[in-house]
This record gives sequence, structure tokens and C-alpha cells, in this order.
Amino acid sequence: MIQERTLGIGGDTIALWDRPGSALPLVLIHGNSVAKECFRGLFDSPVLAEHRMIAFDLPGCGASSDASDPYGTYTLFGLGGVLEAVLKTLELEHYVLVGWSMGGHLAIQMLLCDATPDGIVLTGTPPCGPDPAEIAATFLPVPGSEIMTLPDTTPEQRAAFVKLVYAPSEPSAALRQATERADGRLRQRLFEYIFANPQLEPQRTTIARWPGPFALIQGRDEPMFDPTKLDDLKWGQLWRGGTQWIEGAGHAPFFTKPDDYARLLKAFVDDISKPA
Repeated sequence: MIQERTLGIGGDTIALWDRPGSALPLVLIHGNSVAKECFRGLFDSPVLAEHRMIAFDLPGCGASSDASDPYGTYTLFGLGGVLEAVLKTLELEHYVLVGWSMGGHLAIQMLLCDATPDGIVLTGTPPCGPDPAEIAATFLPVPGSEIMTLPDTTPEQRAAFVKLVYAPSEPSAALRQATERADGRLRQRLFEYIFANPQLEPQRTTIARWPGPFALIQGRDEPMFDPTKLDDLKWGQLWRGGTQWIEGAGHAPFFTKPDDYARLLKAFVDDISKPA
């Protein structure tokens, strides 16, 4: 049974789903201009039935409030701090972070906010930045992706974005509405902050330094970047030595093929939970 909860974090209200379970908690972090509903298939998958699962709407997304301090909150450090506060409020000591797209970048950022996850799963997330040239060289200029930096968007741009991130699946009306609802100041400020602060630690440095286990679970038909290059990066510890592929899926494989994704996620969690 999913429990719908709200937490007061600073001056913001964070909406979340919390499903009880006896196995290692899974904390799901969504991407840019979407909402926690994108993870419903994982909550419904019998493969993960024993796990406590937590998914929440970032500030400015879904049922959470817009940031009371958008200038400070809508940055990697600001959002990372919100996520760390959520984990502390929930009194989680052991957990796995599952970050999708921007959520994966936030999972990496949380390692700089004193988070201590048992493991991190990245999907649709190529570690890169803050160097603008590196970001530009990593992401592909595909139709629909342009809204991720824009404060204001047209219905046509939002439709192209939703098609891009959920293809080949058809998103629900609720997921379309989530993109329409998203606070455009988050999109604008996030990249504005990155480009204005070249002294930030490169994410590729963070993943190389962190001694904990990363898993890469990736749709074979990823449209936003070349996922085959992820294995060439320097990882402190990479599960099974490389990317785990889900055929017939794109940017959101957990949405298109939730049970296939859940089986890989379960295998990763079981492996890192074995006694040393």
C-alpha cells in the first residue's frame, strides 16, 4: 500500500510516496520537468515487493510546492540539500539511490552533501559538467530536449519533450500534466548556476572518487546521448563492469519495461547486500 505523505523541508512542502517494506529501501529521484508518477510501474512490480520504496516530487514539480527560495534551491547544491534533508527526516540509514536523468545528476551531487547510500543506480544520466563544452559535447540536440533550460515553453515544445523522454511508450495524462505544471524557473536556474560556477567539482571526478557501487541500467535506444560511452568513464566501482541494457527501451526503461528494469535493480541490490 503506497502512503502519500508530505514533508516540510525548510520553507517548502515535499510530496512523496512511501511504500513499506522489510528489504533495503529504494529512493527514486525523477528527472527534469516530470514527477514521481513516472515510477509507478516499479511500485507495482512484484519483483520489488519486499522493498520499502520512496519516490518524491522535487521542489517545483508534481504535488510539491514551488521553491520558496528559487534562486538558492534550484541548483545542484540546493536540490541536493533538499534530498539530504528528506532522507534525514525519514531517518534512513541504509538505502539505494535510483536517479533518472537529472535525478541521476542529483544522486551524484548528494555524494558531496554527505549522503552515504549503499549504492547508486543511474539511468539516462551521463556524468558530465560543469564545463559547458563537456555538457554540449555529451548531450545530443534532439527535438524536445531544448525545454530543459527554458523558463517558458509552448504546448508544442512540451509535447515534443514528453514524447522524447517516454518513447516508445505513451505517457498518461497525469505525466503530461506534470510537465505542464513544472516550474520553469527550476530549468532556467539549474543550468544558469552550473554555467556560472566552473569551480564546481566535475561529476566525472565524483564518480571516480566514490568507493561505493554504481549500477548503470540503460535503455538501448537512449535518444539524448551515446550511452555506449558510459563504460569508458572512470568509475570507482561499477556493477558487473559495465552498462546493463534493456532492449526496446529509450530514456525511461523503467517506464517502458518496468519488470525488466526491476529485475536488474533487484539483482544489484541483492549483490551489494551480501555479507563481505
